[in-house]
Amino acid sequence: MNNFLNQRLLFILESPSKVKTISSILKKMNVKDFKVFATMGHIKDLPKNNLGLKIERDTVTPFFVFLPYKKKMIERIKKMLNNYNYVILATDPDREGEAISYHVYNELSKFANSVSFRRAFINEITYDGVSRGLANLGDINYSMVESQLTRRLIDRIIGYRISPVLWKNFKLKGLSAGRVQTSTLKIIFDRESEIEQFKPQKYYLIKLKIKIDDKILEAFIHKQNELYKMFDLNEVKKFELEFLKNIVNSKRDFKLINNERTIVPPDPLKTSTLQQEAAKMGISNSEVMKIAQKLYEGVNVGNEKMGLITYHRTDSIRISDYGINLAKKIIKDVVIHNRRNKAVFDSHEAIRITTSEPLTVIKNYLNDKEFRIYELIYRRFLASLSPVCRYVHQQLYSYLNRELYISYQSGRIIDKGFIKILPDFVEKFKIFKNDFLEPKNKHLEIIGYEIGEEFTKPPPRYTLSSIIKKMEEVGIGRPSTYASTIELLKKRKYVEVKRGSIYITDLGKRVVQFLFGKYSELLNVDFTANLEELLDSIENSDYEMAKKISFTKITEIYRMLK
Repeated sequence: MNNFLNQRLLFILESPSKVKTISSILKKMNVKDFKVFATMGHIKDLPKNNLGLKIERDTVTPFFVFLPYKKKMIERIKKMLNNYNYVILATDPDREGEAISYHVYNELSKFANSVSFRRAFINEITYDGVSRGLANLGDINYSMVESQLTRRLIDRIIGYRISPVLWKNFKLKGLSAGRVQTSTLKIIFDRESEIEQFKPQKYYLIKLKIKIDDKILEAFIHKQNELYKMFDLNEVKKFELEFLKNIVNSKRDFKLINNERTIVPPDPLKTSTLQQEAAKMGISNSEVMKIAQKLYEGVNVGNEKMGLITYHRTDSIRISDYGINLAKKIIKDVVIHNRRNKAVFDSHEAIRITTSEPLTVIKNYLNDKEFRIYELIYRRFLASLSPVCRYVHQQLYSYLNRELYISYQSGRIIDKGFIKILPDFVEKFKIFKNDFLEPKNKHLEIIGYEIGEEFTKPPPRYTLSSIIKKMEEVGIGRPSTYASTIELLKKRKYVEVKRGSIYITDLGKRVVQFLFGKYSELLNVDFTANLEELLDSIENSDYEMAKKISFTKITEIYRMLK
């Protein structure tokens, strides 16, 4: 490692905002001769004015062209090559980052006979994170590149073939159809259809006022572990006359059961849950990703620019040993909980903080929204490694007849555990708002009742938080695309967001009906979810197998739309 740091290093990143952070870290590491250069995203893409691919026998040939100003950028880098021993490809550690490194390597390696190219995976822009990346240098993962290429080509084929049909049918340029965006729009359309077809039904609940010792409580009548609902008003009147009036002022035995239970702390955040929690705070999906990008790439803290969180595009809830050791510097009791982690990109861990600096210090260097997001990540990370919350769950039963009974529940926390870090978490549990009973009397008295009129409710419209949760559940999109998909639907005027809820527009409805009338097999949720799984299998296969899987799927979709 020390010998390597004495070499002349040219770092290639994709984001210019990382340059200063990485540079300051390399200086601290005493790297003698280095330069850090940013590509500002992809350098190449498929052409805008044609399909950009050719299929012959068993080969798919894409035609990539330089994006504006990127050819000049590469020319500048070429002139630097002879001044360096190593080119460190340190683009983001995901499929898009891998593809950027691949294109950069393809352009530069032809002109650099004496230069070695190495791939660095840097999950956090900190001294330790960069050190680990340089200590574990590797090569470009061509299967990952193939996965990104497959996704790009399939999306190009679908968009290129279907979008013009939309323009012609609707006589509107600027409309678009896409694999993920149209599947997501269909989910929103289906929910709107459920709401429109829903017919509310009136029902009645009976709430009793009961007295135990000197406490007056409210409890509902239950039947078979559910609230007792009555749907016929005449039946309610008869029930009131023949039963309810007769039990008022009566005293009844009750059974009180106390059980000790635990609440396991929530998972640390991943991309989807970060976006969901941020949406609850009124911060949009696109905005939270911009904030997370800044926190990841580096913020000036005192005289030092440092990355404050790990890479924020991840579907993993795993925490690395480095993260666990960091947590031990902040909290006394670190507990590793057994969690189900279905992550695909498990090379990334969960989103976590990267420094043990107190919140009070970090707050001085962030604006209000940035700090709220940082604090959210901070608390969820530390809470996920904290002890469980222990509480007593209390349930009161008192039978009114063979079928009906009074039910009342409450709870008392006896050991806060992770609740010390996430105090608002208990608000999810209504039982803690009810009085905890320590009765002296063995009987309760029914002192009154109330018949409440209720209506069955339609399913709620999706919110920015719940649509991402749904996308994740059904398996469409990936951490890097959740926010951009919703923004695209809004941009195309397919949906509107009002008071936090997502409404499909008339244009959105007509587009869904048209597209699913013609192309449902390519745009339905199952196809999109299965394709995401296929992309994962390509990434996790050896390169030869990855190319075979990719070719088969691309040609299948190409022929379907030819």
